[in-house]
Amino acid sequence: MKNKKGAEINITTIIVIILAILVLVILALYFTGGMQSLWNRITPVVPSYDVGDLTRAKSFCVNLCLNKDRIAFCGYEAAIQKRDDNGQVIGTDTLHCWDSQIAAHKEVECKEAGFDETTCET
Repeated sequence: MKNKKGAEINITTIIVIILAILVLVILALYFTGGMQSLWNRITPVVPSYDVGDLTRAKSFCVNLCLNKDRIAFCGYEAAIQKRDDNGQVIGTDTLHCWDSQIAAHKEVECKEAGFDETTCET
């Protein structure tokens, strides 16, 4: 028999220790706010306006064009949620059908109805 004076550590024990340290580091980052900056780096940039709100508003405006309802088209005001870079709602903006974010006047249905950039100018 060989006389070993050093302590033997099983490979499984080493792996468990490494995993435990990794979990502790992740938990420390999470509770100190360090995960937020990491999360912002790996997630895509959130649009400044809620895309769902813009899509619904554009659809509504195009329907007004289909009905050739110029008064409703010019008077429609959509409350669109504005978001910051983290996706948090920071307020709402009131947009019209002809505003660049909605731009319903550029759709085929609105062009066929004769609605363009100057339709709502008074």
